[in-house]
Amino acid sequence: MIDQSLLAKVASLSPADRLELIGAVWDTLSLDDLPVTDAEKALLDARLDDLQTNPDDQSPWPDVKAHTQD
Repeated sequence: MIDQSLLAKVASLSPADRLELIGAVWDTLSLDDLPVTDAEKALLDARLDDLQTNPDDQSPWPDVKAHTQD
């Protein structure tokens, strides 16, 4: 369980500092700490197969991001 005083300190940080803290905490995790279900693995495998089979059907991230902001 998370110590409430620690949580209060985190809540008092600016949004930018909280995001930086999230990144720092994330970096302490190993791949073994991140659970991935069999269904998620299957979805990732299917997407990777699609990428390899249809490389021209993919969109670069800047294009996708721009499209979602319209």
